[in-house]
Amino acid sequence: MTKLWKTAASVMLFLGVFAMSSRVHAEGQQHGSGVIVVYKNKSGQETALEKSESVDHQYKHIPAVAVTADKETVQDLKDDPDILYVEKNVSFTAADSTEFKVLSDETGEDSDSFEQWNLKPIQAEKAWSAGLTGKNVKVAVIDTGISAHDELTVSGGTSTVSYTSSYSDDNGHGTHVAGIIGAKHNDYGIDGIAPGVQLYAIKALDQNGTGDLESILKGIDWSIEHGVNVINMSLGTSTDSQILHDAVDKAYQKGILLVAASGNDGNGHPVDYPAAYSSVIAVSATDEENGIAGFSNTGAEVEFSAPGTSIISTYLHQQFAAGSGTSQATPHVTGMLALLKQLYPNETSAGLRQQLQQNVNDLGDAGRDQLFGYGLIQYKETQSAALAAARKAVENAEKTKLQSDIDAARKLVGKLPDTSEKNELQKRLDNVQSERNLADAKRKVSLAEKYKTEKSVGEAQSAINKLPGGIAKTNLQKRLDNVKRYMAKAIDKAAEKVTKAEKKKNKTNLKDAEKAVSQLPSGSAKTKLMKRLNAIKVK
Repeated sequence: MTKLWKTAASVMLFLGVFAMSSRVHAEGQQHGSGVIVVYKNKSGQETALEKSESVDHQYKHIPAVAVTADKETVQDLKDDPDILYVEKNVSFTAADSTEFKVLSDETGEDSDSFEQWNLKPIQAEKAWSAGLTGKNVKVAVIDTGISAHDELTVSGGTSTVSYTSSYSDDNGHGTHVAGIIGAKHNDYGIDGIAPGVQLYAIKALDQNGTGDLESILKGIDWSIEHGVNVINMSLGTSTDSQILHDAVDKAYQKGILLVAASGNDGNGHPVDYPAAYSSVIAVSATDEENGIAGFSNTGAEVEFSAPGTSIISTYLHQQFAAGSGTSQATPHVTGMLALLKQLYPNETSAGLRQQLQQNVNDLGDAGRDQLFGYGLIQYKETQSAALAAARKAVENAEKTKLQSDIDAARKLVGKLPDTSEKNELQKRLDNVQSERNLADAKRKVSLAEKYKTEKSVGEAQSAINKLPGGIAKTNLQKRLDNVKRYMAKAIDKAAEKVTKAEKKKNKTNLKDAEKAVSQLPSGSAKTKLMKRLNAIKVK
């Protein structure tokens, strides 16, 4: 075990948030030399490509290229009217925090399962009981990669670092983050918050937990290209970057939720980037007592908080490890968003952020505050129960198409908060109502054709009036108009005979009139003609 702990200590694995800086790594290893050129148009792109010494990467969804260029060329690019701006491809490194505490090793000193204190305060088990696992939700983890582990299923990924094409983790941080999000529920090891998610590993950091801006941008670009739903970024910097800001904004506009760590410099220190950008969800860390963790950065940008101390998760070489940091708090929020995405599959990114606000334990000051944001994330069973009941009612209405079932479902849907999911259920009910209205109109037109009474015709006309314009409505109206014309002719014919009997009061005319009126369907016209006949008889 002594040898094991020495080995663990030597690799310097950190659980904290990654801090971006413009300085070269202390060991003298420089990453990502060059600049990132953001262009306005195609002409600007072509200029950047032509004038640069070499082209390191062209982004697909971000109007930028990573290039190597001398100072003179960089200045020329900055002065070019077709270029928006030029940024250094800065180096960044892992922020010092606590070391991983490995809990299993090759000697067999491991456990079938571990106690996870962090699952209780967020009420994860209630979400699982409701059938929520994050199924079909795509989650990209921009980190050190994800190592092969029996507890994890990786759906794919990419490496954006230069020294390897593999997205396998050679540091441990990314694997730890991934386990918090999506470790399997198999009665072994740990339970991830959203075990049904599709995990994608984006290796943007090397074995030392260092990387460059170019690699992070590649990860965001790849996520946009592959249509992921949520990006987890347990990394950050104290330095603002316009291109990083633009990139996360672009991803958010594409419908991707972005979650990032607030930082590990301690309470009172400002929230790191990209968490500080409005398009990104900033996460602070809480401890076992639901207090703010002492290492957690805080500020007005903090949107939510989550457990971040002594978190057990997956690790390198099929092991498990425990550690602390806002790096660990962040994937809790990512996992919860995956559950909500499954619950509200048609909800927008902005709508899901609002939904998460309803799934919190409001710690600290009432409402949003600088320590916990809106609060500690916590799955709210009552809210999902209302949605589940509304969904079930809508499904029943779609099956039976009974008006009573439609009305009952509409009542339940009406009680839901205003979201795109509610709108979708309302649209489904509207479709059911339209189908029922059409079926009802067809039935009543058929009755009108059969009985030819004023009542049946009136009911059929009312049913047709409820239909939207279209061929179906037009055809039904034509059928009913035929009934109306037939009835009008019969009434006119009977009226003529009654008039004839009134003029010539003989038995033949009276008998013909009585026969014609008796054949009319019940209604006001028949009643009026009967009164006229009775008047003739009295005379």
